[in-house]
Amino acid sequence: MARNSFKKSVDKLKIIVLGSGSIIPTKNRFSTSFFIEYSGGRILLDIGPGTIEKLRRLDIRPDSIDRLFITHFHLDHTLDLPVLIKVRMFNEFGGPNPSPRTLNVYGPTGLKNFIDKLISHEGVYSYLSEMMRNLDYLKIHEVGEGRVEELENLRVYSVSVEHYNGVAYRFELDNVTIAYSGDTVYDERMLKLAEGVDILIHECSFPKESILGKHTSDEDLINIGERTKPKILIVSHLYPVWEGREKQLEDKLRKEIGCKVYVVKDMDTLYV
Repeated sequence: MARNSFKKSVDKLKIIVLGSGSIIPTKNRFSTSFFIEYSGGRILLDIGPGTIEKLRRLDIRPDSIDRLFITHFHLDHTLDLPVLIKVRMFNEFGGPNPSPRTLNVYGPTGLKNFIDKLISHEGVYSYLSEMMRNLDYLKIHEVGEGRVEELENLRVYSVSVEHYNGVAYRFELDNVTIAYSGDTVYDERMLKLAEGVDILIHECSFPKESILGKHTSDEDLINIGERTKPKILIVSHLYPVWEGREKQLEDKLRKEIGCKVYVVKDMDTLYV
Protein backbone atom coordinates (compact mmCIF):
# COMPACT_ATOMS: atom_id res chain seq x y z
CA MET A 1 0.00 0.00 0.00
CA ALA A 2 1.32 3.37 -0.96
CA ARG A 3 1.44 6.41 1.25
CA ASN A 4 -0.75 9.12 -0.27
CA SER A 5 -1.53 12.69 0.64
CA PHE A 6 -4.93 13.08 2.26
CA LYS A 7 -5.34 16.43 0.53
CA LYS A 8 -5.67 14.68 -2.81
CA SER A 9 -9.21 14.61 -4.22
CA VAL A 10 -10.70 11.21 -3.44
CA ASP A 11 -13.50 9.48 -5.34
CA LYS A 12 -12.98 6.08 -3.74
CA LEU A 13 -13.34 4.62 -0.29
CA LYS A 14 -10.14 5.25 1.63
CA ILE A 15 -8.58 3.38 4.54
CA ILE A 16 -5.64 4.92 6.42
CA VAL A 17 -3.75 2.86 8.97
CA LEU A 18 -3.24 5.18 11.93
CA GLY A 19 -1.99 2.43 14.22
CA SER A 20 -1.01 -1.13 13.36
CA GLY A 21 0.95 -2.31 16.39
CA SER A 22 0.57 -3.05 20.06
CA ILE A 23 1.07 -1.01 23.22
CA ILE A 24 4.82 -1.49 22.68
CA PRO A 25 6.05 1.09 20.13
CA THR A 26 8.41 0.06 17.33
CA LYS A 27 9.95 1.94 14.41
CA ASN A 28 6.89 1.49 12.19
CA ARG A 29 3.99 0.63 14.51
CA PHE A 30 2.17 1.70 17.66
CA SER A 31 -1.23 0.83 19.10
CA THR A 32 -4.40 0.50 17.00
CA SER A 33 -6.57 2.78 14.91
CA PHE A 34 -7.95 2.88 11.37
CA PHE A 35 -9.49 5.87 9.56
CA ILE A 36 -12.10 5.22 6.87
CA GLU A 37 -13.54 7.84 4.56
CA TYR A 38 -16.56 6.94 2.44
CA SER A 39 -19.33 8.86 0.69
CA GLY A 40 -21.31 9.27 3.91
CA GLY A 41 -18.56 10.56 6.19
CA ARG A 42 -15.50 9.63 8.22
CA ILE A 43 -15.15 6.94 10.84
CA LEU A 44 -12.49 5.62 13.20
CA LEU A 45 -11.98 2.01 14.20
CA ASP A 46 -10.47 2.13 17.70
CA ILE A 47 -8.47 5.07 19.02
CA GLY A 48 -5.24 4.01 20.67
CA PRO A 49 -2.50 6.40 21.83
CA GLY A 50 -1.05 8.45 18.98
CA THR A 51 -4.24 8.53 16.91
CA ILE A 52 -4.82 12.28 17.22
CA GLU A 53 -1.18 13.06 16.41
CA LYS A 54 -1.38 11.00 13.23
CA LEU A 55 -4.58 12.74 12.21
CA ARG A 56 -2.69 16.02 12.69
CA ARG A 57 0.10 14.87 10.40
CA LEU A 58 -2.49 14.02 7.74
CA ASP A 59 -4.27 17.36 8.15
CA ILE A 60 -7.49 15.62 9.19
CA ARG A 61 -9.46 17.62 11.73
CA PRO A 62 -10.67 15.46 14.66
CA ASP A 63 -14.03 17.22 14.58
CA SER A 64 -14.59 15.84 11.07
CA ILE A 65 -14.97 12.32 12.49
CA ASP A 66 -18.62 11.23 12.53
CA ARG A 67 -18.41 7.85 14.21
CA LEU A 68 -15.99 5.90 16.39
CA PHE A 69 -16.21 2.13 16.75
CA ILE A 70 -14.39 0.70 19.78
CA THR A 71 -13.73 -3.03 19.97
CA HIS A 72 -12.74 -3.24 23.66
CA PHE A 73 -11.50 -1.05 26.48
CA HIS A 74 -7.76 -1.79 26.59
CA LEU A 75 -5.31 1.13 26.55
CA ASP A 76 -3.91 0.45 23.10
CA HIS A 77 -7.41 0.78 21.62
CA THR A 78 -8.92 3.65 23.64
CA LEU A 79 -6.34 5.97 25.18
CA ASP A 80 -6.90 8.90 22.80
CA LEU A 81 -10.67 8.90 23.38
CA PRO A 82 -10.64 11.71 26.00
CA VAL A 83 -8.48 13.79 23.65
CA LEU A 84 -10.91 13.31 20.77
CA ILE A 85 -13.81 14.27 23.00
CA LYS A 86 -12.13 17.44 24.25
CA VAL A 87 -10.55 18.72 21.04
CA ARG A 88 -13.90 18.81 19.27
CA MET A 89 -14.96 21.59 21.64
CA PHE A 90 -12.51 24.04 20.02
CA ASN A 91 -12.42 25.76 16.67
CA GLU A 92 -9.35 25.80 14.41
CA PHE A 93 -7.98 28.88 16.19
CA GLY A 94 -8.24 27.39 19.67
CA GLY A 95 -11.34 29.29 20.66
CA PRO A 96 -14.59 27.71 21.87
CA ASN A 97 -16.69 25.93 19.29
CA PRO A 98 -20.28 27.11 19.93
CA SER A 99 -21.85 24.14 18.14
CA PRO A 100 -19.64 21.04 18.07
CA ARG A 101 -20.73 18.16 15.87
CA THR A 102 -22.20 15.19 17.68
CA LEU A 103 -19.82 12.25 17.89
CA ASN A 104 -21.41 8.80 17.76
CA VAL A 105 -19.37 6.30 19.81
CA TYR A 106 -20.06 2.56 19.56
CA GLY A 107 -18.61 -0.13 21.77
CA PRO A 108 -19.26 -3.21 23.90
CA THR A 109 -21.54 -3.41 26.90
CA GLY A 110 -20.07 -1.14 29.55
CA LEU A 111 -19.25 1.71 27.13
CA LYS A 112 -21.48 4.20 28.93
CA ASN A 113 -19.91 3.35 32.27
CA PHE A 114 -16.43 3.57 30.72
CA ILE A 115 -17.10 7.06 29.36
CA ASP A 116 -18.78 8.14 32.61
CA LYS A 117 -15.61 7.20 34.51
CA LEU A 118 -13.64 9.41 32.14
CA ILE A 119 -15.70 12.58 31.71
CA SER A 120 -18.85 12.58 33.86
CA HIS A 121 -19.21 14.88 36.88
CA GLU A 122 -17.64 12.11 38.97
CA GLY A 123 -15.09 11.11 36.33
CA VAL A 124 -11.32 11.42 36.11
CA TYR A 125 -11.68 14.33 33.67
CA SER A 126 -14.85 15.76 35.18
CA TYR A 127 -14.03 19.27 33.96
CA LEU A 128 -14.85 18.14 30.44
CA SER A 129 -18.51 17.79 31.32
CA GLU A 130 -18.67 20.48 33.99
CA MET A 131 -16.98 23.28 32.04
CA MET A 132 -17.20 22.16 28.42
CA ARG A 133 -20.45 20.17 28.27
CA ASN A 134 -18.80 17.39 26.27
CA LEU A 135 -21.51 14.89 27.16
CA ASP A 136 -24.04 17.04 25.33
CA TYR A 137 -22.27 16.26 22.07
CA LEU A 138 -21.76 12.52 22.52
CA LYS A 139 -24.17 9.81 21.46
CA ILE A 140 -23.24 6.48 23.05
CA HIS A 141 -24.24 3.15 21.51
CA GLU A 142 -23.60 -0.10 23.38
CA VAL A 143 -23.55 -2.95 20.87
CA GLY A 144 -24.14 -6.66 21.13
CA GLU A 145 -25.06 -9.23 18.50
CA GLY A 146 -26.57 -8.19 15.18
CA ARG A 147 -27.23 -4.89 13.44
CA VAL A 148 -25.67 -1.84 15.04
CA GLU A 149 -26.45 0.95 12.57
CA GLU A 150 -28.26 1.42 9.27
CA LEU A 151 -27.93 4.61 7.23
CA GLU A 152 -28.17 5.37 3.53
CA ASN A 153 -24.64 4.23 2.64
CA LEU A 154 -23.64 2.48 5.87
CA ARG A 155 -24.75 -0.71 7.58
CA VAL A 156 -22.88 -2.01 10.61
CA TYR A 157 -23.12 -5.37 12.37
CA SER A 158 -21.28 -6.68 15.42
CA VAL A 159 -20.60 -9.90 17.29
CA SER A 160 -18.91 -10.66 20.58
CA VAL A 161 -15.43 -12.20 20.38
CA GLU A 162 -13.17 -13.92 22.88
CA HIS A 163 -11.06 -11.03 24.14
CA TYR A 164 -12.01 -9.35 27.42
CA ASN A 165 -15.52 -8.17 26.54
CA GLY A 166 -14.46 -7.57 22.94
CA VAL A 167 -16.58 -7.14 19.84
CA ALA A 168 -15.85 -7.31 16.12
CA TYR A 169 -17.61 -5.34 13.39
CA ARG A 170 -18.77 -5.77 9.82
CA PHE A 171 -19.30 -2.65 7.71
CA GLU A 172 -21.18 -2.35 4.44
CA LEU A 173 -20.35 1.04 2.95
CA ASP A 174 -20.36 2.28 -0.64
CA ASN A 175 -20.89 -1.30 -1.86
CA VAL A 176 -17.71 -2.44 -0.06
CA THR A 177 -17.79 -4.91 2.84
CA ILE A 178 -15.17 -4.69 5.58
CA ALA A 179 -14.80 -6.91 8.65
CA TYR A 180 -12.67 -5.71 11.57
CA SER A 181 -11.60 -8.18 14.23
CA GLY A 182 -10.18 -5.94 16.91
CA ASP A 183 -8.30 -8.28 19.26
CA THR A 184 -9.46 -11.89 19.39
CA VAL A 185 -8.51 -15.53 19.42
CA TYR A 186 -9.65 -17.76 16.56
CA ASP A 187 -13.41 -17.33 16.99
CA GLU A 188 -16.22 -18.94 15.00
CA ARG A 189 -18.43 -15.90 15.56
CA MET A 190 -15.86 -13.68 13.86
CA LEU A 191 -15.57 -16.13 10.96
CA LYS A 192 -19.30 -16.05 10.35
CA LEU A 193 -19.36 -12.25 10.52
CA ALA A 194 -16.47 -11.92 8.04
CA GLU A 195 -17.55 -14.55 5.53
CA GLY A 196 -17.12 -13.35 1.95
CA VAL A 197 -16.11 -9.76 2.75
CA ASP A 198 -14.14 -7.62 0.34
CA ILE A 199 -11.65 -6.58 3.04
CA LEU A 200 -10.78 -8.37 6.26
CA ILE A 201 -8.78 -6.36 8.81
CA HIS A 202 -7.52 -8.91 11.28
CA GLU A 203 -5.00 -9.01 14.07
CA CYS A 204 -1.95 -11.29 13.99
CA SER A 205 -0.22 -10.45 17.24
CA PHE A 206 2.31 -13.29 17.41
CA PRO A 207 3.80 -16.22 15.52
CA LYS A 208 2.32 -19.53 16.61
CA GLU A 209 5.42 -20.45 18.60
CA SER A 210 5.28 -17.19 20.59
CA ILE A 211 1.55 -16.73 21.14
CA LEU A 212 0.51 -14.98 24.35
CA GLY A 213 -2.89 -14.00 25.70
CA LYS A 214 -6.18 -13.98 23.83
CA HIS A 215 -4.75 -13.25 20.39
CA THR A 216 -4.40 -14.64 16.87
CA SER A 217 -1.29 -16.33 15.47
CA ASP A 218 -0.14 -16.63 11.87
CA GLU A 219 -1.40 -20.22 11.68
CA ASP A 220 -4.76 -19.14 13.09
CA LEU A 221 -4.96 -16.40 10.49
CA ILE A 222 -4.34 -18.84 7.65
CA ASN A 223 -7.34 -20.86 8.83
CA ILE A 224 -9.41 -17.71 9.21
CA GLY A 225 -8.53 -16.54 5.70
CA GLU A 226 -9.28 -19.94 4.18
CA ARG A 227 -12.67 -19.98 5.91
CA THR A 228 -13.77 -16.40 5.24
CA LYS A 229 -12.27 -15.98 1.74
CA PRO A 230 -11.74 -12.18 1.68
CA LYS A 231 -10.54 -10.44 -1.47
CA ILE A 232 -8.03 -8.42 0.58
CA LEU A 233 -6.53 -9.28 3.96
CA ILE A 234 -5.07 -6.43 6.03
CA VAL A 235 -2.87 -7.79 8.81
CA SER A 236 -2.50 -5.61 11.89
CA HIS A 237 -1.83 -5.48 15.64
CA LEU A 238 1.69 -6.84 15.26
CA TYR A 239 3.86 -7.15 18.36
CA PRO A 240 7.60 -6.38 18.13
CA VAL A 241 8.40 -10.07 17.57
CA TRP A 242 7.33 -9.54 13.95
CA GLU A 243 9.85 -6.74 13.30
CA GLY A 244 11.92 -7.63 10.23
CA ARG A 245 9.70 -10.61 9.44
CA GLU A 246 6.82 -8.77 7.79
CA LYS A 247 7.57 -9.86 4.21
CA GLN A 248 7.96 -13.46 5.32
CA LEU A 249 4.55 -13.26 7.01
CA GLU A 250 2.94 -11.54 4.03
CA ASP A 251 4.29 -14.10 1.56
CA LYS A 252 3.21 -17.00 3.74
CA LEU A 253 -0.34 -15.72 4.13
CA ARG A 254 -0.66 -14.87 0.44
CA LYS A 255 0.53 -18.33 -0.60
CA GLU A 256 -1.69 -20.22 1.83
CA ILE A 257 -4.86 -18.11 1.57
CA GLY A 258 -4.67 -17.04 -2.07
CA CYS A 259 -5.85 -13.46 -1.73
CA LYS A 260 -4.15 -10.06 -1.69
CA VAL A 261 -2.39 -9.60 1.65
CA TYR A 262 -0.98 -6.45 3.20
CA VAL A 263 0.99 -6.57 6.44
CA VAL A 264 0.54 -2.92 7.21
CA LYS A 265 2.53 -0.29 9.05
CA ASP A 266 1.37 3.02 10.45
CA MET A 267 0.33 5.64 7.86
CA ASP A 268 -0.22 3.16 5.03
CA THR A 269 -3.18 4.04 2.81
CA LEU A 270 -5.50 1.89 0.71
CA TYR A 271 -7.96 3.13 -1.90
CA VAL A 272 -10.80 0.77 -2.77
